[in-house]
Amino acid sequence: MISAGQIIHQRRSLLACDGKTSIPAQRFYRMLERVMPGASLPVAERPMPWDAIPWAPAIHFGLFVHRVDGLEPGLYALARDPAKLEKLKAAMHPHFSWEAPPGCPQPLPLFLLARGDARALAIQVSCRQDIAGDGAFSLGMLAEYQAALVENGPSFYRRLYREAGLAGQVLYLEAEAAGVRSTGIGCYFDDPVHQVFGFRDLQFQSLYHFTVGGPVDDPRLTTLPPYRRERS
Repeated sequence: MISAGQIIHQRRSLLACDGKTSIPAQRFYRMLERVMPGASLPVAERPMPWDAIPWAPAIHFGLFVHRVDGLEPGLYALARDPAKLEKLKAAMHPHFSWEAPPGCPQPLPLFLLARGDARALAIQVSCRQDIAGDGAFSLGMLAEYQAALVENGPSFYRRLYREAGLAGQVLYLEAEAAGVRSTGIGCYFDDPVHQVFGFRDLQFQSLYHFTVGGPVDDPRLTTLPPYRRERS
């Protein structure tokens, strides 16, 4: 078994996806289970690292699934706080199907919204970057936005990014453990993302994008040990 320390040390961001690597559905589900913060639990009882987020989870995932064995390609949604599922449904397109995918663990609130090849769409909304469509899947982190800022003040904007960043770091490690790699996508088009999922106002806001897939190494780069080991 690979240790957590080894995964942390070897974790790298991918620069490009190979456009062919797939991952098993069970591995995909495991990755998503790891980003579930245990919203119904007291903060101190939430699984690590979500015990470091002392507010109700406010980041959900809109996923573009391309190459997950056993899952149909298409648009999916993950409600990271199951209590917000109806709120998320009401904000999205009314024609979405909201079907539980086959074999999905029952506690995981993941739903198929629309079937179809979403590769070109994922690339387009992520500033036409191929990494969004060439991986196994990519996603947009959809934040509960306007009401959260009104209730908690403008400084909560930074907390939304903190939560999104923590979700990304969990995905980095889970991708590495799965034998693939991942990276954040900092450039994306907000309004087209909102149009894809059906958001009509500022109730939800696309806050960050992410992709997971088979990495293509750049031979021009040199990989060095990530941390200097202290000697006694």
